[in-house]
Amino acid sequence: MRVLNFFYENPHKFELNYERKIKITSTRTLIKGPKYCGKKTLIFNYLSQFKSEEILFLDLKDLRFEEESLKNLPSFLQKNTKIKILCLYNLEHNISLKDINISIILSTNKKDLKFEGFDELELDYFDFEEFLSIGKNITSNHSLGLFLNYGRSNFNNQMLRDNFTILELEILKYLAYNLGNQISITKLFQNLKNKIKTSKDSVYKSIKKLENEYIIYNVMHDSKALKKIYFQDFAFKNAFCIEKDFKKLFENLILNELFKFKEDIYFNKFFTFYLKESKIAFIASPTLDIDLLKLKAKKILPKALEFDIFHIFFITLSNEENFFEQGVKFEILPFDKWALSF
Repeated sequence: MRVLNFFYENPHKFELNYERKIKITSTRTLIKGPKYCGKKTLIFNYLSQFKSEEILFLDLKDLRFEEESLKNLPSFLQKNTKIKILCLYNLEHNISLKDINISIILSTNKKDLKFEGFDELELDYFDFEEFLSIGKNITSNHSLGLFLNYGRSNFNNQMLRDNFTILELEILKYLAYNLGNQISITKLFQNLKNKIKTSKDSVYKSIKKLENEYIIYNVMHDSKALKKIYFQDFAFKNAFCIEKDFKKLFENLILNELFKFKEDIYFNKFFTFYLKESKIAFIASPTLDIDLLKLKAKKILPKALEFDIFHIFFITLSNEENFFEQGVKFEILPFDKWALSF
């Protein structure tokens, strides 16, 4: 009770901050998303409508917090009837909430965490549109350059060291150097064991953890047991390596925007990415001119018809045009215009 009482009597300031596209609408919500994606801001925006005495906010990673105190939650809430909403921030595993009858907001960075009876709300890092909406004095002429420079999250070098193990950092570095390539875990392990003491099992577990915590994202081949691994934030590439490969960085940038579709994303040798459900394909072509893109469109047209894909985007840096070939719509769009169109 002592710990719960301390946090109740010493609350956070729940000030309205910048708005996100998604909002909390359910009285029982589980918010999922990567570290530093803005989960706390989303929660604080929601809690700003309540009075301080109506809120019990518990950060489970606060060094002063003791997890044993959660056993006393039901009785604490019964004694403090003014509390209308409970928020448990930084959850890492399931806990019992069956005896709590007020509104509850939960927050985690674990994809696989589930709570029965809770609506799940997935929050990603900023997309391009949100980056522009919170930026000051950003003109369209250099908005993409700034976005590429800042990235989608707030991770810096020290934060990377603080949040990942040595093995995880080495894995992320390897992925940064091999971004957008088909990844072999065996080859990754062979590379890592020459640098640090590790096992194949440890490498598999670390990759699963990075995926479960929204750090890396697997794009599967549409028909083969192959995959490419990208970052949830494209800026991780430049954070981990000095080798410049703008086309691969641009692919990751496009992929991050495709998360808004909330669909499984695939690749094959014809399309950088495509959505089977929506039947839309995307090709990263930052620097090719329009004539070459039209030539490429004719070459992939038979495969587009075979896959029943009737809308294909060439995402570029500056070129723009659209045309039809045998009922298939091809759109050549600069990234900024494309990203703001959906």
